[in-house]
Amino acid sequence: MRNPLSLCLIVLLSLGSATGLQAKERILRRQDDRAPVDVKLAEQSGIHRYDSKYLILYTDIEPEKARDLVGLVDQVHPVWESFLGKLPPARDKSPFQVTGYLMRDPTRFQTANLLRAKSGPILHGKSEGYEFWVHDQESDYYRAHLLLHEATHCYTMCYDAEGQLRPHWFLEGIAEFFGTHEMSEPTSTSPPSLRFGLISSSEEKSHGFGRIEMIRAECEAGRALTVEEVQKLGMDVFSESRTTPYAWSWAFCTFLALHPLTSDEFQKVCQQTDPVRFQRFFNTLWKKHQAAIAADWELFRDSLCYGYDLSRGATKRTAVLPISSGESREVVVQSAGGWQSTGIEVTAGQSIQITGKGRVTLAQTTKPWISEPNGISIRYADGQPIGRLLAAVERTAPAEQGANRHWVFQDIGPQAMWMIPESGVLFLRVNDRWNELFDNSGEYQVTVTSPK
Repeated sequence: MRNPLSLCLIVLLSLGSATGLQAKERILRRQDDRAPVDVKLAEQSGIHRYDSKYLILYTDIEPEKARDLVGLVDQVHPVWESFLGKLPPARDKSPFQVTGYLMRDPTRFQTANLLRAKSGPILHGKSEGYEFWVHDQESDYYRAHLLLHEATHCYTMCYDAEGQLRPHWFLEGIAEFFGTHEMSEPTSTSPPSLRFGLISSSEEKSHGFGRIEMIRAECEAGRALTVEEVQKLGMDVFSESRTTPYAWSWAFCTFLALHPLTSDEFQKVCQQTDPVRFQRFFNTLWKKHQAAIAADWELFRDSLCYGYDLSRGATKRTAVLPISSGESREVVVQSAGGWQSTGIEVTAGQSIQITGKGRVTLAQTTKPWISEPNGISIRYADGQPIGRLLAAVERTAPAEQGANRHWVFQDIGPQAMWMIPESGVLFLRVNDRWNELFDNSGEYQVTVTSPK
């Protein structure tokens, strides 16, 4: 029988070992590595300092513009904390704060010994530790976007895991995601406020951003990327091109962050600062939703526009059953949504008849825009009148090649017979622009029949 004192000693040693292991594995922020600034020399060079809680900004732009910019990091910080997780304490106990250098005339910053970036020339912006450098921009929006982009890098890359990084498509994409910002419209109950991580509502409000136009141009040129291809974008690709890789990574992170199917799980992925845990969490999300993500990404990518409404326009799926010869089924298609599953499994070569009826409202102007399944030619979307009843088959087996591997589309209108080209699930939609779903109301009643 063991001596009780020996047992106690073993337990204490075990607890001490466990505590030591936990302390060793504890995640910490890197200590504040910002170099001191000779403020007097900076001022002599025409560079002035502006302070907020989370940002010290040195810049040679107009004071009124600088004062508007210095508070941006304070405003985005709680959004970072909510989405990316709160930062752990720093190894040196210092509070989180970053220093930014916004340069209209880089020679001034050279004279003031403020161009300390170690990794080569600065094309648009660059971050290192708790500091970042950004060239001034003609567009007020894009100047702020770049500042937020680089500040986000400071937030996401301030951990002690030196030399270990999460995927580059994610690091750049999430910085682009938080760089997108827009002032909300005031309401009777709330004043206007700055929002982050969104799809800009117009080119005018995000002048200089250009990512949506880049995606459109790539798709039209036959260079659309699949989700698998976006995930292969590495550091070398971003070094070679300062344009399209950023657009694709922004689009993919935005898609995952705003799509109702993936938003909650992607947020958990984003909070994994360890690269191994990040990849494990992402792989879990990917394996769970791979088919839906790949198919819905194609719809989003190919129709991307300002104000794209992912919350309303996300594909609606349901359990499916085949339709028998001579059988008819009734389905409802909402006008304020995207592609909606009929729950009907169809096979290649099968003929089905689709008949729609009902009325929907697609806008409220001087009078409501009312449509039946034939559509109305007041406005077109994707080459068809808005309000027109459309059909699609989501392929059971995606095509091996081609930009659109998951979908086959068909115009229907009030009634049509369609010979199904490939096996899959039948979807229906009331045609409208993807940024104009918010003011739609009503539904079509649709009958799907498999003739004898």
